Formats: sequence, C-alpha cells, structure tokens
Amino acid sequence: MPSSQSLLTTRTGQFRDLYRELERHLAAFHSTPVIFCVGDSWFATPLAMNLLDWLVYPTPEDEAAGVPLFGAGGLFFRSERVGELAIDMFSPNSVVDLASWYRDFAFDLVLLSGGGNDFVGNFLAQLFKGAGAMSVDAAFARVEASGRYDAVRASYHRMIEACRAVKPQTPILAHSYDYPQRMGQRAKFTLGNLGLAALFTHGVGPWITPNIASALPQVEQQREFAKAMIDGFVEQVLVPLRDDPASGRVFDFVDLRGTLPDPEYWADEMHPTSVGFAMLARVFRRQMRRKLSIKLGPPPDRDALGG
Repeated sequence: MPSSQSLLTTRTGQFRDLYRELERHLAAFHSTPVIFCVGDSWFATPLAMNLLDWLVYPTPEDEAAGVPLFGAGGLFFRSERVGELAIDMFSPNSVVDLASWYRDFAFDLVLLSGGGNDFVGNFLAQLFKGAGAMSVDAAFARVEASGRYDAVRASYHRMIEACRAVKPQTPILAHSYDYPQRMGQRAKFTLGNLGLAALFTHGVGPWITPNIASALPQVEQQREFAKAMIDGFVEQVLVPLRDDPASGRVFDFVDLRGTLPDPEYWADEMHPTSVGFAMLARVFRRQMRRKLSIKLGPPPDRDALGG
C-alpha cells in the first residue's frame, strides 16, 4: 500500500470491509477522507493510470518526497465503467442503486465523471447520418437542437439530488473534459508498451471523426467541433448545475479545459496518456483539497501539491 495510505478499492464488498476496519481506529477514521466515486473511462480505463488512479495513488515523485495526497490518505468507493453514458450512469434505476451504497457510509466528498461518451459514437453517427458538408457552427447547432445537453443535465441533477437527499451538505465535484488533439486517431497499444492488456483493445475508437467526416471533412474543423461540444458541456450542463440555488450549492466542477494542448499527452481522440492524466490530476487535486479542507485542515502550499 502506498505510504499515503490511499486505498484503491474496485469491489464494493472490499470497500465495506476496509471501511469497517477503519471505523475501529477512531483517530484514523476522523482524519481519513472517505470519497464516493462514480464515473466513465476517465475514472476507469485500465489502459493507463487514469485520472482517478492518480488521485488514489501518489506520483513516484510525491512518494519519494513523502508528500501525501490527502493528509492521512483516503478511502475510495469506486463505481466506474469504460464507455458509460451519463444518461445511463445516472438513470433512475442506477441512481437508486448508487444511493443505497451512499447512505450506508459517512462519505466526505462525491466525485463524478460523465458526459463525454454521451456526445460521441452512436449519438454522432445518427445525428450526421447522410449529412453533407457544413460549417462547424451548423454542426454544433445540430447537437444543441438534439436536446442532448438537456438530457445529460437532467441526469446529473438526478444524481445530485439523490446525494443531497442523504447528505445535504456533502460536496459533489465533477470535471470538464479537455480539448481533443488527436482527431481520428486510436491509441497505438502493443504487447511491448502495454503488455497483455493490448490483446483486449481491438475496437477502441475513434469515436468522433468517423461519424462527422462527411459533414466536417477537415481535421481542423473536427477539432473545432469537438472543442465546441466540450464548451457546450461546460456552459449548458456543469455551469447551470453549479449555479442553481435549488441544488444547495453543493455541486461544483473542475475546469480542465486547456490543460493538455500538446498531442504528446493524448493516447487517442478522447483519452490522455498516463502522463496526461497525471497533469490533469494535479489540477483536480487542488480543488479536492479545498472541498476536504474541514477534514484535512488548510491545504498545503502550491509547491507541495505539485502545481
């Protein structure tokens, strides 16, 4: 186990056992953040250290320097799945199941990752089926007219309200996505650079370019379109939820846009490399510490956080 005492838990039963053991040690229990995590591939992909992995485990540099991620560490409940859509992840049935876990433990923070998959793949394939060339603005107008942002926002709202019904003051933190840099490209995984996991990556992406190429044939158009969709996700989903007085102001998000402008830090159209996720985690971690400041005390200085 890392010296930070952060615990990677992938099975709900394992989480329960660890939580009960932690309860037996009151000093550790009162200083260890317990974090409820639900998300898509940015929290789940097994092909690299993903965003949540970097939050759970310290970087080698932090480990060597003795810099903990969250003071005494953290215990993470992880419920994430590659390819998950927010409208499915936060569907009525799914929210009921998640809430049954959420109410049984004293969570200090909720982390949500979802929405990127809702705007790619089959959604784009259907939206642009048979479409001829058009401007980026016209293509984005199709996305807005589809009602997809409204559906994703409603799904998030359902999850937020379910959490608030159980623990009205517990902070909920989501994130934006960053702007894709490798349009039309899938990750180049081999036995040499990934090991045996490479045998299971056939059928991974791309999810955007093939579905919009008839409407937006130029790579730069495709990149601008992807940027517009991510900006739309922030402006039409995350910001309204954050600013909604009815939400009790417990919901917030980390804006990751523009963090990874270099294609070097992207593995494919939608997923950063392990190094890219580590860079995103530095940004994410600062806001997590602010949300956890009551339990952890004042955040350390900027240098101690790695950015």
